[in-house]
Amino acid sequence: MSSILIKNAMIVTQNSNREIKLGDIYIDDGLISEIAPSIHSEAEYVLDTKGQVVIPGLINTHNHISMTLMRSLADDVHLNEFLEKTFAVDSRRTRKDVFAGSMLGVLELIKSGTTSFVDMYYWEDETAKAVTEGGIRGFLGWAVLDEDKSTQKGAPIKNAENFIREFRKKERIYPLPAVQGVYAASEETFLGAREVAEKYNTIAHLHLSETRMEVYEHEKKTGKRPAEWLDKIGFFYDHVLAAHSTWLTINEVRILARNGVSVAHCPTSNMKLATGGYAPLPEMFREGVNVSLATDGCASNNNMDMLEEMKICSLMHKAHRWDATVLDAQTTLDLATINGARALHMEDKIGSIEEEKRADIAVLNGRSERMLPLSKATAVSNIVYSAHGGDVLSTIVNGKLLMKNRQVLTMNEKAVLDMADERSRELLK
Repeated sequence: MSSILIKNAMIVTQNSNREIKLGDIYIDDGLISEIAPSIHSEAEYVLDTKGQVVIPGLINTHNHISMTLMRSLADDVHLNEFLEKTFAVDSRRTRKDVFAGSMLGVLELIKSGTTSFVDMYYWEDETAKAVTEGGIRGFLGWAVLDEDKSTQKGAPIKNAENFIREFRKKERIYPLPAVQGVYAASEETFLGAREVAEKYNTIAHLHLSETRMEVYEHEKKTGKRPAEWLDKIGFFYDHVLAAHSTWLTINEVRILARNGVSVAHCPTSNMKLATGGYAPLPEMFREGVNVSLATDGCASNNNMDMLEEMKICSLMHKAHRWDATVLDAQTTLDLATINGARALHMEDKIGSIEEEKRADIAVLNGRSERMLPLSKATAVSNIVYSAHGGDVLSTIVNGKLLMKNRQVLTMNEKAVLDMADERSRELLK
């Protein structure tokens, strides 16, 4: 594995003290081996990052990455029409479509500084191929739901377990079960997914309380709101990652906290679909729920730019609470880095720039027109409120340089774009 020396950096470490350091980073054998004011060791690659900002690789904790091919398919319509349009196209998808969409998605993630993502879909073995080629980290959730509600061949839980068994020892691939939601999965299915997650020591992912209809219909059916019901049946524990979690009562927030459940907050997707409500982040913070950040898929967001997502996240909550202090820049950056690592139980390996951690790093152009003036005092605010994905110059995952000065080194960008364009035209005919 190659060595990399990053010189003259402004390092936003995201360590426990949230230190910002000026100096060098030495990467060897996939690890950050040294951070110091000046390092003179030889390295295979030397990146002079003077005037640039070095941050931990961003962590996107909820996605449907292959749905890049469905970008802008169902914009500006009510939720029911959105679902009708996306389901109609989804039912025609082939393995080639999932692979092409995943390749396009991995390319977008690399170019916008995301180094780890959590996915939820079927045919995750096709997405795993894209992760392998691109070089990022994929926490790949095979979609689990009741057999009578699924278009998968075979039993979804068995499919998920087979996928986990086949891919769990592959480099940078973390396979897991991902339950569609209470509207598509019975108690038996939820507990089956938890059993698989515990058996293979993975996280268990799900959609939770994304829409008002989901909550009210489940309450009519069971007498309990989704989070209350999942607590009652024994699904929740500290390896659960719940996407959205928008329509929650304070009692449900406390249920999540008590069980150690993490939340993947998807502000842009929730606003774009106008499902109403705002995830109660201040209450989650107060009760001790670990909250991370996510874009959701491109059908309901249109891009996977986590830098843009941070700004939208912070401003949404400020506006909703009529309080400019409610979600500050530092807290928002935490959601996209170290909190994401905690949600994945990887906080000892990724999420911050510290010695002996994996070298998952993004380098931003501190000299762009959006990022100046830049100082240690303004760096975090500039990252959250000013930067976007196009400001990412270089991306490193596991000590490997995936992109250098906007040139992706692990993928043929033109070939990926051509394949995605061809498959999307065929799919959307």
